[in-house]
Amino acid sequence: MINQQIPEYFDKIFAVVEKLQNEEKTTYRQSLVQVLSTLVAGDVTAADEEQLSEASQSALTSLQSINWQDLSFSDQRNVLQLTLLKADRQDQVSANDQLTPDGIGYLLGDLLYQTANLTAESTIMDMVVGTGNLLWTVEETLKRYDLTVHEAGIDNAETQLALASVTGEALHQEQTPLFWGDVVDLAPDAVDPVDVVIGDLPVGYYPGVGPADFVTTLSSEAGKSYAHFLMIEKSLDLIKDDGWVYLVVPADLLTTANHEAILKLFSQKAQLKAFLPLPAEYFKNQERAKALLVLRKPGVGPKQEVLMGQYPSVKNPEALQEFLQDIKAWGKLK
Repeated sequence: MINQQIPEYFDKIFAVVEKLQNEEKTTYRQSLVQVLSTLVAGDVTAADEEQLSEASQSALTSLQSINWQDLSFSDQRNVLQLTLLKADRQDQVSANDQLTPDGIGYLLGDLLYQTANLTAESTIMDMVVGTGNLLWTVEETLKRYDLTVHEAGIDNAETQLALASVTGEALHQEQTPLFWGDVVDLAPDAVDPVDVVIGDLPVGYYPGVGPADFVTTLSSEAGKSYAHFLMIEKSLDLIKDDGWVYLVVPADLLTTANHEAILKLFSQKAQLKAFLPLPAEYFKNQERAKALLVLRKPGVGPKQEVLMGQYPSVKNPEALQEFLQDIKAWGKLK
């Protein structure tokens, strides 16, 4: 049963977002960052009193009627997701900046739990954290197994990081370590290697020149390199020697143009563990269908068959449950 406080609090929060957007002439996302910051702080700050109009301050004060800490983690996340979805719709944000749907996050989180040997000391890093929704969805999935881990994120968009930061603080009452920067160009010692890297990779051309030592960097004759190719390769630099990588990638990754670069990566620098196209109904346009890609560094763990197979429709719960059991059995062989 849906907690009735979810739609109630969503309406209250977004009413304030709209008031600030109109008063301060900002984007809906920028207003949402301000509103959630005030919700977390519990009151209007001295800086806000200097910078915001009296009408905006009055609207922010109305947030005090929300008993935020009375909500469960799951309910808090649902409220945050609804407000972000509406802000994105109002701002008409690009496809690469939109949050990762929960359905994908739940499947990725379950796959991760079944295979990665996580403990309470493990750290999961989202290499393109965006607004944080994928990371928080995976966290919710792990909580269902009574497992809590450390988290971190990287992104090169300040607005995205601001949203990830404030939603993370709203969920945890503390800051999640977040790093600003181009993950492909990240210095080797910029972040400590982690146990698990996740990410819903943006698809398109990399705006700069790909690293010369990357096998997925396309030659100048071939034009610009693909950002998602480079990020797949970079993910291996972010994990410990025995770490795992779980990425949301195009379902045609292994057959698309220049896919030879990915196959070369798998033969030289990565161990392909799994490639699992997601349920078809998740995507209105099948040309934009996604899959879960699982990698490890070469030579890590016992050799086994690559796990491959299409996730069944979520409308067929028996087939889906059987598929998840197959994943569980495969994970025990790792």
